[in-house]
Amino acid sequence: MQRIAFTVLASVVLLTSVAGCSLFGKDKKDKTADMYDPSAMGTPVADPYASTYPAPVETDYTAGTAGERYHTVQKKETLYSISRQYYGDQSKWKDIYAANRSEIGDPNKIRVGQKLVIPQ
Repeated sequence: MQRIAFTVLASVVLLTSVAGCSLFGKDKKDKTADMYDPSAMGTPVADPYASTYPAPVETDYTAGTAGERYHTVQKKETLYSISRQYYGDQSKWKDIYAANRSEIGDPNKIRVGQKLVIPQ
């Protein structure tokens, strides 16, 4: 019985180390949206889902105070895609997040129908 338990444990440890995982969370990485930044790679990355993003709707935002715009989150949108839509630069998602920090807890979990401030 002990031999089987030891074999199973050794197999799990071996498989997780080969897969690059950590059983004990030592190499746990931050799961925020800035982990993947294609601009840091130096070469532009084509977005395979570009055709699935909803088209910009002119009535989707209204002029606010101090030159701010508002955007209502649609299905399958992320801060990354909204940034690309308004600024033409996906790395500006952090500006949108900073302007809406009180509304957004986790930048990876924006809700459909949520109204976001889009700073100029």
